[in-house]
Amino acid sequence: MNDMGKQWDYFHRTTEQREHMSVLVDATYAADAPRSGLTRLLSVVVNLYAIATDKEERDGAQAKLGAIERRLERTFAERLQAVYVGRINTESRLEFYYYAKPDGPSHQKLAGQIMTAYPKYRWIAAERDDADWSFYDYLRPSDVEKLYAKNNVLLQSLSDKGDRLDMARDVYHWLRFGSKDEMRKASDNAKRLGYIVVNAEYDTEMPALPHTLVLSKHQPIAIGDMNDAVAELHELASSLAGRYEGWGTDVRRKLWGRWKERLSGRRVAYAGLAVLAVLLVVVPILLVK
Repeated sequence: MNDMGKQWDYFHRTTEQREHMSVLVDATYAADAPRSGLTRLLSVVVNLYAIATDKEERDGAQAKLGAIERRLERTFAERLQAVYVGRINTESRLEFYYYAKPDGPSHQKLAGQIMTAYPKYRWIAAERDDADWSFYDYLRPSDVEKLYAKNNVLLQSLSDKGDRLDMARDVYHWLRFGSKDEMRKASDNAKRLGYIVVNAEYDTEMPALPHTLVLSKHQPIAIGDMNDAVAELHELASSLAGRYEGWGTDVRRKLWGRWKERLSGRRVAYAGLAVLAVLLVVVPILLVK
């Protein structure tokens, strides 16, 4: 992907049909969508079943699919003046989406020229009018999915610091409320969900939501576990006109990392979600195991 000037949101979504998907969407278009003149929605869908059943092909699929993604984006930008807005990844398929001008060369033919280099990959191209960018709106994350996207950034950052993500640890969550009574109700509900109340304070710098509730829970921090945690706390806060702010934890490093840390005399700590909200997300294409 050409990441210059892009802001990727990457998150997991479960559809009403219980299909699990990973969504990557370029948030830089959110402020001015729909883009004038780009009224044609283009898609290229690659079937992943054949890859999953061929071990040799599966081992090299990550690199090949990445190359396909980059070549499609570059070719469509040059020949169609199209913009790449995102992709959907499920167990069975990988979908790429673009917006282009209503007239121009067939993107199916352009895609075909690229895909001839990958004869084992089954694919299909389609297009339709979408002047109001309704499909882009579908790709964009909901409020709770924005938290999922931030979870991905946080966990990737922890992993880059040498954290052992398989180790459960105390995780701290911050919630804000408009009144002391709402915070008290949230505290009682959180206890029933297994959380410990660490602190409750009044913040004069946030007059709209001045009551801050800090919770903790000893829990795994795999992406699924953290998404479940932020979803239930987001729902809890929203039900009481509050807001879920984010979470933080200590880095749990491997033995060598801890030894080096002691030598350097530094203690590694981690802040909350809000600190990393603006970072670029660079994520791999997920493949069927």
